[in-house]
Amino acid sequence: MTFLEDHAELGEEMMQRQIAGMKEDDTSSKENARVLHQLIEVIEEVRMKRQEDYRDQPHPQLKRFTQLELNDEACLTYKNWLIGRSNRLPSRSMLMQIADYLECSFNERNDLLLAAQYLPEQPEWEGDALQQALEQAQQIMETLPYPAIVVTHTFQIQAANEFFLRLLELPPLNTLPSHQRTMVHCLLNPDLRECSMRNTEAHAMWQKHVLYGLQRFKQQNMLYQYDAWYQQFVKQWCDEIPNFQEYWEQAQAATWQEVAPTKLVFARMATTGQVLPIRVRHMQISVSSKTYPAVSALLPVDEAARTVYASYGGAISSAG
Repeated sequence: MTFLEDHAELGEEMMQRQIAGMKEDDTSSKENARVLHQLIEVIEEVRMKRQEDYRDQPHPQLKRFTQLELNDEACLTYKNWLIGRSNRLPSRSMLMQIADYLECSFNERNDLLLAAQYLPEQPEWEGDALQQALEQAQQIMETLPYPAIVVTHTFQIQAANEFFLRLLELPPLNTLPSHQRTMVHCLLNPDLRECSMRNTEAHAMWQKHVLYGLQRFKQQNMLYQYDAWYQQFVKQWCDEIPNFQEYWEQAQAATWQEVAPTKLVFARMATTGQVLPIRVRHMQISVSSKTYPAVSALLPVDEAARTVYASYGGAISSAG
């Protein structure tokens, strides 16, 4: 084969590769356009549903849920998608921005993710899987030498050991209305508040602990914040718990706390009835690949706490 023939063959091969590449690009572009069209249909369905939700009442933030507002507030390329100027698919984080603007429920968020061919968010345990996880959590709780409870991601208290109830002088769970068996009610219970606020230091520590608890609830359920159960819980707490709205708003503005703060509690010695200020710290134990259900235990931090725990026959090891 001569040099010219060899050069011509190489040129033909390069041209064929370029043509194949153009075909692949065209196929990819068509697929992107198809997926984007599918995604826009889902977004528009949710957007119009939000408009319908607020047809007869103003939105608290005066949102109108128009295409232009969505473009300006959440996704600057939305207008270009609608007129076909761009077929570029959004990132997962951009989809979450759109979902936040549209106030999507958990299922609606997953509808958006699936339409854009992303993996959906995994829901919390339900049904038999939840029941099995709760049973495992209760078994762990019953083996702990600390005051402890079993909680779900909604902060509902499913079980409490006797040590926990006696230390905090709480009634058995089954004597409380089901909607009051929550960590939030426990945090803001007027009786518990009184035994945690007997001086300035105790009051400051109690407030820090409350904000930590509310921040944890918000963070754990971020994807559920527009679901009916979440909205119902928050409304119920606002209606029933004094000053809840104030602490809820403070938790939103406060600096995020990575570690559970120490809590100061005035607890009674089981043997003498003497009341001592003790310092405890929450420890959370997950029983599966998910954060909840979990066992939440109170570990003693100082010598006074270890003394009180010992009077109940509980653990006296330090929380560190």
